Amino acid sequence: MCTNLLAQIDRSPQTPGVYLLKDREGGILYVGKSINLRKRLQQHGAALKAEWMDRDHRRVRHVVDVTWQETHSELYALLLEDYLIKKHWPMANVRQKDYLEYTYLAFSAEPLPRFVLIDARQRAENPHSFGPFRDRYHAQDMLELVQERFRLRTCPAIREGGCLQWEIHRCSGPCRSQKAGERYRRTIVRAAESLRSLDPFFLRFIENRMKVHAQHKDFETAAHYHVMLLRYQGLIHRNNFFTMFRKHGLFIQESGRWPNTFLFLEGRLVQRNGERVDGMLVEGVDFNETCANEWTLVDRAEVIYRWLHSRPGENAMAFIDRRGCRDSSYS
Repeated sequence: MCTNLLAQIDRSPQTPGVYLLKDREGGILYVGKSINLRKRLQQHGAALKAEWMDRDHRRVRHVVDVTWQETHSELYALLLEDYLIKKHWPMANVRQKDYLEYTYLAFSAEPLPRFVLIDARQRAENPHSFGPFRDRYHAQDMLELVQERFRLRTCPAIREGGCLQWEIHRCSGPCRSQKAGERYRRTIVRAAESLRSLDPFFLRFIENRMKVHAQHKDFETAAHYHVMLLRYQGLIHRNNFFTMFRKHGLFIQESGRWPNTFLFLEGRLVQRNGERVDGMLVEGVDFNETCANEWTLVDRAEVIYRWLHSRPGENAMAFIDRRGCRDSSYS
């Protein structure tokens, strides 16, 4: 059986695509992608032949068959891999099945809102959310930074007359009086705006924190604020991309050995190389059908965003509004 599988692998093409590792019953154990299918599959074949049993190669123990689909595009392979993993839910694929673990920042639905972390399941109940974050610790760091800047409420219960957080100047004390509550609600609006677009005052706040700690030779804390500055800028850029991807058209020109063009509309792939895509059928299922799911749409946007940033300057991108007018560009 191993010999037949290795012979199959040797016949695989040296082009981009996705592959499916299957067990004796035809069940899909793993879905992968590569810009060179044969080279990647030969790595699995070597693991099978050597009977490696470490974590990265344990999946090949029960593999008896492999199939593949050429895409002649790295981006197309990434998107198809993401789709097939969500369709078949293979046992050995872990990372691409964790979209429920996305973390968001949100304001609670209270008269004096708190700034809190929520997960993807809670997002429907919190329309004013910001993210997503794949790393919960990064989300927690951003939450603490925004709380520090705007002195947002953190206590689970409102205490009349203020609390310890107010006394140490980490909260503006909206529970002290009606006027304090009104000021706090205006602060919430400013904080939300700072998370929707780059806020020069917020940037200046972070830079000042960096300088103060550097002057006191607290270089570790200064470095932390430098990292948070980059994360804040990245958060806004990424969120703007996700918002435009959901609501408008996205045109991508893939360069390199396999040049391609793609047109997405509200997250759905509608054209490839100038030809309309009525539905990329893979084993009889429409590739675009999963876009009705918000979590899947976020994952697709994440795949495209990471791919664009992994090769800066090599590919071109432009957003197009519903009337076909170019809105912004990136290359």
